[in-house]
Amino acid sequence: MPADFRDVLPLSPRVFYVLLALADGEHHGYAIAKAVETQTGGAVRLTPGTLYPIIRQMLSDGWIAEIDHDDDPRRRCYRLTPRGRRVAQAEASRLADMVRMARNCNFLPAGAI
Repeated sequence: MPADFRDVLPLSPRVFYVLLALADGEHHGYAIAKAVETQTGGAVRLTPGTLYPIIRQMLSDGWIAEIDHDDDPRRRCYRLTPRGRRVAQAEASRLADMVRMARNCNFLPAGAI
């Protein structure tokens, strides 16, 4: 994992889910929340009180950027920045390493996950 990400990892699951929701393109807040809910099979629901502070922090950290949305000027849309993509990749790599360690300890069968 790159040294410049050691200070931000591990990410909270909710932050990682938001990054994952933006991996396939730009979305407004409600669409991000719905994508997270869909991707987690309904297990994770991001309320506005949880989602928008995460978005504000990610904007401040340069992980996402706000973009113009022509359809409705009241709706703010967000996209993943290259830095945000690298942070998400570093977290995915960290999680993959944890799964490998769990397999080595026989906590997970070889074919699981």
